[in-house]
Amino acid sequence: MRIILGAALSIPPYSPGRAWHRLHYLLGLRKLGHEVYFVEELHPEACVDRNGAKVRLEHSINRDLFRDTLEPFGLMENACLIYGNGEATFGLSRDSLVAVSETADLLINWSGHIGSDFILERVGRRIFVDQDPVLLQAWREEYGMDFNLNRHDVFITTALNIGTPYTSIPGLGFRWHHVLPPVVLEYWPFQIDPSCGRFTTVATLSPFGDVYYRGERYGTKYDELRRLAELPRRTKSDFEIALKYYREEEPALEFLKGCGWVISDAGTIDSLTEYQRYLGRSRGEIGIVQSAQLKARSGWFSDRWSHYLATGRPVLAASTGFERWIPTGRGLLTFNTIDEAVEGIAVINADYAAHCRAARGFAEEHLDAGKVLPKMLEACSAN
Repeated sequence: MRIILGAALSIPPYSPGRAWHRLHYLLGLRKLGHEVYFVEELHPEACVDRNGAKVRLEHSINRDLFRDTLEPFGLMENACLIYGNGEATFGLSRDSLVAVSETADLLINWSGHIGSDFILERVGRRIFVDQDPVLLQAWREEYGMDFNLNRHDVFITTALNIGTPYTSIPGLGFRWHHVLPPVVLEYWPFQIDPSCGRFTTVATLSPFGDVYYRGERYGTKYDELRRLAELPRRTKSDFEIALKYYREEEPALEFLKGCGWVISDAGTIDSLTEYQRYLGRSRGEIGIVQSAQLKARSGWFSDRWSHYLATGRPVLAASTGFERWIPTGRGLLTFNTIDEAVEGIAVINADYAAHCRAARGFAEEHLDAGKVLPKMLEACSAN
């Protein structure tokens, strides 16, 4: 099949974890034999240089980030960064992209990122991938945000309970297909290193702030951090948060530092390789999620967890309800309370090598792109 993937990639500050998530789709689909194209639409307000000043596309850091992410994998020849309404492009020309769209079988559209009619109106079948479950539903029903949902044919989510009776969040009248984040495992070498002593996570704490849905508040990760602040004292283990938007959000986390947490700047994790190194230096991930996902019991599963697991690093994740559908307890553990989190850390530390092997085993069984993506494409073709 000829497939277009549309998503944001080049907006500073650069997120290598998010970039890897896009790449796993691109590389995984290509490995399956499909002809894959990547498209990003760049609003002029977000086209900036390294100092954040608005510039033309050819002088932007966006252009550099786009190229530096895709070129090492041989993906640039099938990629297009669209400036504005298409008055400038990097990679494929606008005319070339129109020609591709006219013969494309699928558009896989992250959060409705692609909104240009010259793409949407030409592709045979349009797939909406929900990257912000719970928030998406609240934004649409309470705040009137559209996301072009009605212009799509199939709806995909990594929140395994959306569209089922097991969450309080309705499916907006659409049939939702559930997909775990795929990983192309050959890019993630497995190595056990018992000397790694610190549980880590990479986090954006409040990218959108609280939302209100049907009169109830759905909060951010700040709620969870307050609930888990005492973890270092209670476990005698080390914990670190690599924080995106460090300068803005770090001052509000003094309460964590007082409990022994290390707060670092995620801006130093500035490349795909450095992101992998950071995960490889970690003992495991402490999977802190937005309280909105917990309140809704959405079944959300993080793409970042998939990267830790593929590396062979255990994940202790806040329970969103996903364990209804997939096995947990070895390599991937969950908690509802701080007492359960303390117990989870003890369980991992008591047989660390076994949990590392189980983490990689989980990735091989449930996250391998060669298994995940064919099922997703089957759903994309369903009526």
